Order: sequence, then C-alpha cells, then structure tokens
Amino acid sequence: MDRCNRKRGARFSGTELARLHASTTGTQARRRMRQNGQGNRARLLLTAITLLSAVLLSSGCTTSMSNVDIDPPTSGFLHYLQQSSMANVSDNGYQIQASAIDGTDRLLSGSNELSIRVLNPSGEPVQQFAEDMTKLMHLIIVSRDLSSFQHLHPDYKGDGRFEATADFPAGGEYLLIEEFVPDNKPVTVTKQWMNVIGEKRASTELRPSRGTVQTVVDGLTATVSAMPDLDAVKAGQMVMLEYHLADAQTGEPAQLEPYLGTAGHCVILNEQADQYVHVHAVTEMSSGSNVMFHTEFPAAGKYRIWGQFQYQGKVVVIPFDVEVQP
Repeated sequence: MDRCNRKRGARFSGTELARLHASTTGTQARRRMRQNGQGNRARLLLTAITLLSAVLLSSGCTTSMSNVDIDPPTSGFLHYLQQSSMANVSDNGYQIQASAIDGTDRLLSGSNELSIRVLNPSGEPVQQFAEDMTKLMHLIIVSRDLSSFQHLHPDYKGDGRFEATADFPAGGEYLLIEEFVPDNKPVTVTKQWMNVIGEKRASTELRPSRGTVQTVVDGLTATVSAMPDLDAVKAGQMVMLEYHLADAQTGEPAQLEPYLGTAGHCVILNEQADQYVHVHAVTEMSSGSNVMFHTEFPAAGKYRIWGQFQYQGKVVVIPFDVEVQP
C-alpha cells in the first residue's frame, strides 16, 4: 500500500479533496457545527482538511503516490506525516550501560546521579553523536504504573558516557528510555528497567478520557480535542491531537515559547510500557496557544500521553489517558 494512503486511510483525487474542503468550510456547515457545540472538533477538522488539500493538490497526490515513494519530500507537512512519528524505533543494535554514578546499580528513592554509557553493536563506546531536537540525548524515565514522568537531557562527558540527575519519588521499578543519534545512524531508542530502593507507594490505574479533555496543570488550562474522537481511536489509525492552552487565572490564550526546537512534544506509552511513541508538534498547524500533533497508536490498549510545553520559562507536562480500540 502506498505511504500517503496508509497515513490517511482513504484515497481522494485532488478535485475531490477541493470539493470536500469547499463543502466543509461553507457557511451552512460552520453554522451547523456551532449550533451543535462542536467548535473545537470542527476547527480541528477544518484545519486538517485545509492543509491536507493544499499538500495533496500541490504535490500531485491523487490516486497514485509512486512519485512520493520514489522522491520523498524533505520538508513541510507531508514530510512530517511520513517521518515524525517515532513508534517503537529500533535500538539498531546499540546497548546502554546505566548505573548510579559510582558504577553500582544501587539507586535510592530521591535524587540520584546517573551514568549512561552508549555502546555500539560491537560493544565499543560510541564516539560520535548528532543533535536531535537540540540535544545529544533525551532520557525519559517513568515509574511502573506511569504515575511518575521525567524528560531529562543528560550531559555528555565523552567516550560514549552521559550523566544526569534524576529524581525517583518512591521505591520500585522505573523504565529508562534513551533517544540519541549515533555514528550518523537514524534516531535510536534503547530501554531498560532499573530497580529503586525505598518505600513503595500504591499503584494507580490509567483512567481513559472520553470526548474533549480539560485539565489545569501548573497555571495552564489545557483543552485537548482529537480527530477521531478519543473514544473512537483505533490502533494503526492516524490521529490528530489539538491542544488549546490558556492562562488558568486570566483565561487568556497562553503565548507558548519554543521547547526543544518546536511548539511542543508528546511522549506516549501504553499500560505495559512496551509500546513507545514520541512525536513533535506540527509546525504548520501550531501557533500561539494552539498546538497540533499527529500520531498513531501501534496497538490496542490503554495509553498515557504526556504533552510538554514551555510557558513563561517553565516546562509544563500535561498528562491524560486514552483507550485505543483494535
């Protein structure tokens, strides 16, 4: 199946898309959407159709997409759809040696200094790293029940070794996920579980949201809408997530600041923490207080989504849960 249609799940000619766009954006359609109180979802639909129409018409994407497969785009929205979703990216044969800074595996609840050494497929320390979204390494740490989340950027010390300070709020198992670009290879993702000594706390369960999500975190009110709706998301299906962020005190739209080279990041893990996705905001569809993500959920089940944004110099992490259908 060609890549364009696999991402969208349907085939449309340029003429059909133009007609669909004109029909959807007509006065009667907008009035009906307002009357039904579907403003957020309508805006999401209109934005997606507008950009998809423009991309497909300009790129000649009609029934056949062989030209895109032979000569794939290197920028723009179509490039984003094809390249940005990092679902279970391979470790490419690379390995991680993770430990406490003293070289032991003894980690205690609270603040810890970590040492992370990256080894190539031959078992030798990696000597060359390239920046990915402004950093040489992204380190994601989550607790077994996904209630604790950290997104860190370890300091490179040379000879394949990084150091980071991590905070473990309680004893128990934690998953470390490292993202890096070694030796001119593609983005590489490695994972390992580590045990933290200390008093354990009761596990919490994921609570999937339905419809539109609204929550307040660290002074930001986040309203999240999706297309399709959150209660209709299926595995392998393209999903558009739109965040509208406002100041929790004033209600005014929040003027977000760039975070790691983009308007926002989303890290997604399923309940078992074996399905991992990391996506970045779609630049062409994000501005001011509105941030759009495109993603796919690789398998059915419950997932936690952590949206990350920078506001007034501080990174705000906004979690919510979703259940994906087969």
